[in-house]
Amino acid sequence: MCRRSLDLFLCFLIAVRPSTPIKLSAFLVYACIALRGVTAFSTGDELQDYSIGSSISGQLLTACHLLWLTDPLKDFKYNHESVQPQSLPLWRRIYWAICVDHSPRGIGWNYQVTNVPPPPTSPRGHFIRTRILRAVRSFLLLDLAQSYIHLNPLFASKGADALPIEAQNYLLRCLSIVAFCSTPYGMMNMQYSLLSVIHVVLGLSEPSDWPDVYGSWSDAYTVRRFWGRTWHQMLRRYVTSIGRYVTRSFRIAHGTWQSSYTQLYVGFIVSGIMHSCGGDLMVGKEFLGASFPFFIAQAMAITCEDIAIGAMRRMGIKGPATVIFGYVWVFVWFSISGPLYINWAVRAGLGQSELLPFSLVRALIPAHLLGF
Repeated sequence: MCRRSLDLFLCFLIAVRPSTPIKLSAFLVYACIALRGVTAFSTGDELQDYSIGSSISGQLLTACHLLWLTDPLKDFKYNHESVQPQSLPLWRRIYWAICVDHSPRGIGWNYQVTNVPPPPTSPRGHFIRTRILRAVRSFLLLDLAQSYIHLNPLFASKGADALPIEAQNYLLRCLSIVAFCSTPYGMMNMQYSLLSVIHVVLGLSEPSDWPDVYGSWSDAYTVRRFWGRTWHQMLRRYVTSIGRYVTRSFRIAHGTWQSSYTQLYVGFIVSGIMHSCGGDLMVGKEFLGASFPFFIAQAMAITCEDIAIGAMRRMGIKGPATVIFGYVWVFVWFSISGPLYINWAVRAGLGQSELLPFSLVRALIPAHLLGF
């Protein structure tokens, strides 16, 4: 309810384009409502709280982007849109603003973010069949990940009794990281696939409006490419906008390495703030900032990675072997940095949440066969 109210309030502000003093006052009210939402309420389920809190803080950052860093009615345009949005009646401007607000990747808009997978070109029938199959596969992946988490005794403890995932052997640590990260991956893919099927079946949109939410895993042979291409780009709109604002404010020339790395670190700081001051905080005030080190570590890893890649190029080292080495490096890096994101979540009890109404895996495979 809080998120939907914030959405409508933001879209109204975009549509009416109030004066700066009124906009500032409205934004402060908006921020207070968002802060109240993540500090004063709870669903009673830690994982749901984390998701809702992250969503609210993400919406606050979206508001910063749409109210202060851009002028949507002037700057944004949907493909083949002939009418200027400023000339539309108020109710249509609000609807237009809702479309902007709910298009974080800008599919079909002139602000589409970079590295979005190519749009589907298949006929409607083929698109619907493949997306239904993807939703089923995503459900099974989510079920498998959730089954591992619920059957692994490490995730059964919380608070002072919780152990870090490094307490188990390296193989189980890696499996824990894969299972924990497969949860949002599978859930988002499943929801996105089903939503795309519904919209295409009802004729509300075309298959080309629904490029994959995640990129190809074959691109993930560097940490930079993992975050910039393989993982979802739902945060890129405001992360890029804020990063560019910072470089402009400090008069850092566009296209320089100083600009690139400023935007890199600002991007991961903003992402860390979104998760830490939203999701972590809504789970519990004592967890404020718990996941922040994980995001800063990613920027540091990319910096070291760039230095290593530059040195290898100067030495003439290239070829398929470097790509294979890259995949190994990315795997090892996340086995090292993953605990920064997961250990606090285990202490908070996020691993005890049940996301699915039923489990095929746990119904068919006894726990002792999985080694627990």
